[in-house]
Amino acid sequence: MTALGEACAAIAERLPQAAALTAKPDTDGSTGHGKPGSRPPWNSAAANAALDAHEGLRRLEAVMRKAVTGHALRRGGSDANTLKAIEAIERLGAAMTADAAVQAARILNRWSLAIQQLPAIDEAERWQRVSGACCPYCGHPMLRLSPRSGRVTCLRWGVCADRDGNHPQGQVDRSVSGEPMVSWADGLFQYAQVEAP
Repeated sequence: MTALGEACAAIAERLPQAAALTAKPDTDGSTGHGKPGSRPPWNSAAANAALDAHEGLRRLEAVMRKAVTGHALRRGGSDANTLKAIEAIERLGAAMTADAAVQAARILNRWSLAIQQLPAIDEAERWQRVSGACCPYCGHPMLRLSPRSGRVTCLRWGVCADRDGNHPQGQVDRSVSGEPMVSWADGLFQYAQVEAP
């Protein structure tokens, strides 16, 4: 199966999950002190993820169809039309350049990731900003952490590279003395309070 085929299968699986969560508000155990009725009675994060994907899929299909056939077909907003759009995207991808198909797969994967990151699904982590530390390679405070896995990276994709010429990837670790540090893939170690050189 191609990357685009896998991305189509993933979003087709994820959309019903987000739709099912839309009617169930997320709760964090706290009680609000705002005006009654000031928050929507649904899960707005799930609704946004589902609706963004539904609309985006129909737009992506129209753009791909225009590129392949010269004319665009814009489907209606029903769930059935969204599923037809997913099927059409996979078929149209076979007639596009490999780069265009990979780009379409990335777009689909972004929508799937948004659904996986919903608190009720929690299959993918949200990257968090690392405060007080700069990237040791580019010097910018653009480090992000994936808390459960301990992965660290710099957000400056395509601009920042480690000593091996790769995008910086690291892992949170502890030194022999127990100090928190990041072990970078090229062998560099960065201690918690170390700023860029």
